[in-house]
Formats: sequence, C-alpha cells, structure tokens
Amino acid sequence: MLRFAGFTGAPILSALAPFIILPLITRVVGPEGWANFATGQSIGILGMVVVLFGWGIAGPVRVARSHSDVERSLILRESIRSRLLTSTIAVPTAALATALISGPAFRIESILIAVAMTLGGLTPAWFCIGQGNPRALMLFDAAPKLAASLLALPIVALSGQVVWYPLLLLAFTLPAVALHARRTYRHDDEHRTAARGAVAILRTLAPTAAIDATGNAYGATAIPIATAGLSAGDASAFASADRVYRIGIMAVIAFGNAFQAWVLEPAATDRRTRHVIALVAHAALGLVGGAAIALLGPWATAVLFGPAVAAEPMSCALFGLAFFFLSTATPLIRNLLIPEHRYRTVLGATITAAVVGLTTMIAGSSIASAPIIALGVAASEGAALLVLAVPAVRVFRAEATHAPRPVPSVNPPGEPTS
Repeated sequence: MLRFAGFTGAPILSALAPFIILPLITRVVGPEGWANFATGQSIGILGMVVVLFGWGIAGPVRVARSHSDVERSLILRESIRSRLLTSTIAVPTAALATALISGPAFRIESILIAVAMTLGGLTPAWFCIGQGNPRALMLFDAAPKLAASLLALPIVALSGQVVWYPLLLLAFTLPAVALHARRTYRHDDEHRTAARGAVAILRTLAPTAAIDATGNAYGATAIPIATAGLSAGDASAFASADRVYRIGIMAVIAFGNAFQAWVLEPAATDRRTRHVIALVAHAALGLVGGAAIALLGPWATAVLFGPAVAAEPMSCALFGLAFFFLSTATPLIRNLLIPEHRYRTVLGATITAAVVGLTTMIAGSSIASAPIIALGVAASEGAALLVLAVPAVRVFRAEATHAPRPVPSVNPPGEPTS
C-alpha cells in the first residue's frame, strides 16, 4: 500500500504541476495563444516519445526483472546513450513542426514548450518505476516539474512573459536527470565493457518504439489537428477538454506504474490474483474518471482556464468515453502482453487505433467539427481495447498454469520484429 501511494502520488503531482501555471498562461495568451501553446505541448509529447524510443515500455520490465545494482546501472547507461542520440533528431523536429502548425500568437513560447517537453524524454521515471522506488520517482521526476511551475507562477504573473515557464522547466528537469544518473551508475570495468553502442540499443528497441510511436500518433495529435482545422476559439475550447483528459491519463499512468512493479516483481507467488486486482482497479478508475470528465469537464475548464476557452459538453463526454477505454486497456498491455513479448499484438492494436482515430479526427477537422475530432479520440481507444482483449485473456489463462518466465532481454530471442 505504501508503494501504491508513492507511485500514485508522484505521477499525479507531476501531472498537476503544469496546472499550477496553465490557468495563468491561458489568461495571459488569450484564446489564440492558448491553442498554439497547447499545440506546442502536444507536439512536445510526440517528441518525448521519439526521445524515449520504447524505453517507457520495455525499460520498466527489464529493470523490474533485474537482479543487481550493476545490471540496473547498465540498463540506465544504455538508455541514456540511446536517448541522447534520439534527442538530436526529436528536438529540432518538434521545434520546426510547432513553428509550422501554430499561428503567429505566442509562437516562440509554443516552440519553447515543445522543446522542453521533448527533452522530458530524458526523465528517469520509467527506471524508478521498474526499480519499485517511488521516492526516487518523486525526487527526480515530480519535484523538478513542481518546482518549475511554482517558481514560474509569480514571475509570469508579474512580468506577463510566458517564456519563463519552459525555460524554468528545462532549468529544473535536466539537472535532475544528470543527478539521478550520477547516483545510479556503477563505474566498474566489466560494466563499461558490457555497455552496447547507441545504434545497437535502438535496433533492439524498435518493436516497442513502434508501439509507443503508433499509440501516440492518435493520442497526441488531436490538438494539432484541431488547431489546423478549427477556428481559434473552437480550437482553444477543444484544447481545454484535451488538457483535462490528459490530467486524467496521469491517474491511469499512476495506477499502471504501481501495479506493474507489483504484479511483475520476481518474488510474486500470487500473480494471478495480482492481475485480477490490477484489472478491476483500472476498470473502476475508467468508470469514475470517465464520468468525472464527461460531467464536470465544462465547469472545471471554465474555472481553470477561463470561460472564454471552456470545453464543450459533447467533447468532454467523448473524452470521458476515451478515458474509460484507455484505463481498461492499460493493464492488458503493461502487465500481460508486453511481459510475454506479445509486441506484435500490441503493435497491431495501436496501428488499428491509429487508423481509426486519425481518419475520424482528420474528417472532423476538414468539416470544422470539434465533436467529431473528439469522437476520433474515443474511437481509437475503443478500437485498441477490442483488439487487445482476446489475446490478453489468453495470456492470463496461460499464466495460471506456468511458472514466471526468466529475465527477458529487450530483444526477445526468436522474435526480433514481433
């Protein structure tokens, strides 16, 4: 229970940190600037996925099943090597994409927040999750974001310069990454010899990176698509609904982090029971959270971001439905399919979801309909759940009759591309 509280509290604080400053930012930048700023955030999420390149999916499983500090240190060393390489591609790409999609209002600030969030892919959060260390998760991931938001609040309020928020976010988060690496590394000769090159690491991570990238293709593109096709006012209202949905997703991630480390730990002898608890908890969270987004979303966004950019009821209802589908599907992926190397199944589900979601969202953008764009988000998550359900049930039944599997490599033997 203490672990669950720690893994729930840290990600929620991490997710709430921007909401300390975002209500002020919406009032400083106005409806046109808010759509652009939210676009920068969404593109930054996509950039973060590129930087992570699958570590957020495969990394926690490797760390959770490792047996020594030296082995965990080697995993972290490999991840930093590969993520520094991917960041050289992701950062300029995110900046350019934001500059092209966003309008002239607060464009520089939008580009900077995209860059800051892209570099968030260097976070050690996934490592702390696999390690079962909520204290480190709080110290090196949640606390820097919270500090940046708290310090930016009076500075932005007094100066009216939104640029301070992304700059402070970078100033607090990057040193935390470096400090965590310094505390975790083990500097022995055998360890240094065992570390692989960045390109080799990325090659083995390609299956999980494809899953992550495809999933975020429909998960983080809704706002850029809305910004491109809707009026500034409608796009800002849609962005407000999406922001509430995103903070809800942090609760799903918190549940997923806590339950993944608990369900997959090598010493577990009651894994089937743990799976059931995780599945029921995620479904219940989906019901409660989805209803809250649908019913309270318009009111909450009016209070947080101002009546001028409050979310529409229909968009909130559809985002609430998407939240239920996403929460229910999360333990199927993280606790059942990925640990059993069912990468092809998960990739197939995310491709299906991306095709369904992007097609619907682009259609909604072409006719300037915010509800249809929101329907695309719900349809994508629902399609993923449908594809994942049957294979996950089969894995669950198989686990009841088999002993826990040995520690896997990132590239499972015999399954180089699955």
